[in-house]
Amino acid sequence: MRPTILLLSCLSALCSYFAAVLPAADKSIGWSDEWTMSQAGGVSQWFEIRGTGKRNNPLRRQLDQRFDGDQFFVRFQLRYDAASIDTPADGNGEFLVLWIDEQDGGDGAGHSGGIPNIGIHVNQNKNAFMARFSSASETFGDVELQGDRVYNVLACLSRSNPGSGNRYDQMRVWIDPKITEEAKPTIRLTGKDAIQSIHWIGFSTGGKTEPDDRISVSEVSVATSWLASFGLTLEIDRGNKPKTTSPPPSMPPANQAINQTVDFRKEVYPILRDHCFECHSGEDSESGIRLDSYDEILNQVSPRDAKSSHLIALIESSDPAIQMPPPDTAASKVSDKQIKVLRRWIDEGVSWDQKLLPSPVLDSDHWAFQPLTVPHPPATKPNTRARSPIDAFIQSKQNDLGTASTKSADWATLQRRISLDLTGLPPSAFPGLELANSHEQLDRWIDKLLASQAYGERWGRHWLDLARWGESNGHQHNRSRPHAWRYRDYVIDSFRTDKPYDLFIREQIAGDELPAASQSLQATGFLAAARYSGNELDKEIQRNDILVDVVNATAQTFLGMTMGCAQCHTHKFDPITIRDYYRFQAFFTRGQPGNLLLTRNVPDAKSWTTTRQQLLASVRARIVEKKRIAGIPEPILVTPTTIVASLNPTERQVYKDLETAIGSVPQVWGWTGANSQTTVAPHEMRSPLPNDRAAIESLKTFIRIRGDVKSVGPEVKPGWPAAFGPTPDSADSRTDLAAWMGSSDNPLTARVWVNRIWQWHFGTGIVKTSGDFGTQGTPPTHPELLDWLANELIDSGWSTQHIHRLILQSATYRQSDAFSKSHFDLDPECTTIWRWTPRRLESEAIRDSALFVAGKLEQTDGGPSVPDTADSDSFRRSVYLQQERERIAESLTLFDSPPALSTCSRRRTSTVSLQPLYLLNSEFMQNVSQAFADRLRKSTDESDYAAAAIRIALGRNAEAEEVARLNEFLSENSLESLCLAVLNLSEFLYVN
Repeated sequence: MRPTILLLSCLSALCSYFAAVLPAADKSIGWSDEWTMSQAGGVSQWFEIRGTGKRNNPLRRQLDQRFDGDQFFVRFQLRYDAASIDTPADGNGEFLVLWIDEQDGGDGAGHSGGIPNIGIHVNQNKNAFMARFSSASETFGDVELQGDRVYNVLACLSRSNPGSGNRYDQMRVWIDPKITEEAKPTIRLTGKDAIQSIHWIGFSTGGKTEPDDRISVSEVSVATSWLASFGLTLEIDRGNKPKTTSPPPSMPPANQAINQTVDFRKEVYPILRDHCFECHSGEDSESGIRLDSYDEILNQVSPRDAKSSHLIALIESSDPAIQMPPPDTAASKVSDKQIKVLRRWIDEGVSWDQKLLPSPVLDSDHWAFQPLTVPHPPATKPNTRARSPIDAFIQSKQNDLGTASTKSADWATLQRRISLDLTGLPPSAFPGLELANSHEQLDRWIDKLLASQAYGERWGRHWLDLARWGESNGHQHNRSRPHAWRYRDYVIDSFRTDKPYDLFIREQIAGDELPAASQSLQATGFLAAARYSGNELDKEIQRNDILVDVVNATAQTFLGMTMGCAQCHTHKFDPITIRDYYRFQAFFTRGQPGNLLLTRNVPDAKSWTTTRQQLLASVRARIVEKKRIAGIPEPILVTPTTIVASLNPTERQVYKDLETAIGSVPQVWGWTGANSQTTVAPHEMRSPLPNDRAAIESLKTFIRIRGDVKSVGPEVKPGWPAAFGPTPDSADSRTDLAAWMGSSDNPLTARVWVNRIWQWHFGTGIVKTSGDFGTQGTPPTHPELLDWLANELIDSGWSTQHIHRLILQSATYRQSDAFSKSHFDLDPECTTIWRWTPRRLESEAIRDSALFVAGKLEQTDGGPSVPDTADSDSFRRSVYLQQERERIAESLTLFDSPPALSTCSRRRTSTVSLQPLYLLNSEFMQNVSQAFADRLRKSTDESDYAAAAIRIALGRNAEAEEVARLNEFLSENSLESLCLAVLNLSEFLYVN
């Protein structure tokens, strides 16, 4: 029988061969059998070869049949005793080869002239490894023979023209290869007139091999694949799945509907029409109960459980008070036969004919769902301080209410306000600072800051709040996601380069479906930021939780919609049905999170991950078979930890090499789906789906009745909410969804984004509920301004920085915080923005500003996050502190940094007693104050400490009274105490 993977393992075979060659010490006694070797390893057989001073073939063996495949591997171990090695410069050098031939030829056969030879020969006064077909066709590697060392030699013979009878004219040789180095042979060689088949292998010595040489060979084996040559009997072909006796229990078993035997159109519809629709159909149905809408009928039935269904209970009831149809109506009683049909229909999952009874499109005249208007800025009064169309819209509302903007803030305040707003750092953080004294200088200052890395870091942090980004998976296991930081760096870079917002959406929603680019893959970290558990027994629930998280985060972040309610029932307030919800979910069903390899420069990475998957699947199959033989009932659960622990020594070494190689490839925690060719690397977390493209492609989306994973309704196709228009039949990918979301025809996306920008500049959005543009959210205070900004965003090519400039250059933004009692009485919540409203800095900006003032801020860009255990010792910007869920740095959470559990559209601003205690007494603030004082001592005269502290920390010149009071304070207290006091000023902690 022709071997397929491992043709032979010559360890025991060579023992058998030499049992007939080597003489026994005493012929009157002998062995009954070969040596018995432990199956657990720990022993190997070595054969010592000595020279004869001439050509000799001391070891050789015949294959069980002539081999004619296209690829042949042979492997052996080689060791030279150091004392046996002749140095070519002083002696003749060494010679030993393994040959591969069609025939034996006897002890003295030459096995040359087209015969593949692999071994040791002299080259340039060195004993080097070589490959040759003949003396005219040989190549030496750069590995020189050293004594007392074991070499693992692997060679592959192949044909440049595949097919039986063609010559083996290609040879590759590896010295001490790892399983990840198939593409990196030590030697490559092409020959002529080579052999056409293989029947014998053996070792040859020559004239340079002397009788006192001590040469050892061992572990001779042959194979027909790279993997098999490493002892992996996976029963696979390259690129295909391993043959396993039991598939991993990772596909959600309820992800398919029960076979339908009831024809809804022919059997169920007539019953409902004749007995129910007279009272329970149409928008004005009696009691508000409709049975002609799938979304509504779900409230009356329990799919796959007819006996618990309210509809069946009413139809079968004999109580006239609740019986349906009521006895006093024209509709006849439902017959027993019809009840059986309804029962079967419900037990089979409540199928529906959407064409016959389409779900009603929930219309809404709600302002946010209407197309964008194109408002024109109102006329402004003469001699006003209006600097942009924004001011015209603001002044129009002020005129209606009787308020008016305050005067402009002073230049130093504006410069500090803009700097903190755009970068989270004081103005002095930027080299070449010139104190502004005109609006034109401020405009140039804005341009400078928008081009800075600090801007990307500040506004990237805003976005990470929306993305619920964290560096661990949350829940009880909360395992780390060591490659999640690349998404953070992608976001920062996107803001810094002013990436068009529609492209920003497309990359985050469908980056893995776009043409290969590492940035696009990094962008999918938005979807992959979802939390999930590691419970191996509840994969279906895990998977559903991920999809729910992705749907809710996507809808709220980009559309300002709270779709979560529609997971269980049609939304109570907004025009979103349960069918809409699961159609939206269908865009994401055929995908999952994972470590994506950024493999543009590592072509072998895909084969490494494939081999790893095949290895573990093969071991799993072995475990399952043993458990099955032991009588363990199905389903047989095998955890990843168990699989790794069950590797044999050979498999363990291969596994270690694969892990090392894969770990060296840049990766990102991202999202990959059926339309992606991305390579997925292993990760510590258990995966809700197998890393199997075919398995992902086969997934379907079903309505989950009342949000219950186990209660499966009809299948649905991808689509956006029907209230926003029909979804084309061809729109079934996330790329299509992203295109719709980033379209100028979408009424929400641009409105939501410019509102978020406005909120992060002013503290409150034009729509206060920035994460809820639905009917339960607050209406816009300036609807025309909102639409004008949305149009500006689209017309500028979706430029976020264009909106920044419009806002920051406006007189509305540049007004002071001066209080007016009359304006307050008219508008106590300042909805007409008659003054600047000071707001406290976020936790990150407080920490970063304090570090900068102390001269300690390390402004290194990007890279892996700083572990949170090093918080007080790390001086990098806070956005680079590790954001592991449940373990976010206390200095951040104390000042309301979000926990990264769900989308955070707007941070709350709390005032609690622990905050001032932290700012005064924490180790971090004490260290910062010490460093600030040291900075002053090194750069400033003692008489100028007070003024310098104000100038560095607050970005303005100190007033005489301030200097006097601070100097008085210094006369009784340390410089460190003064620095700590300055860092606790409201002016330092607030954007004024």
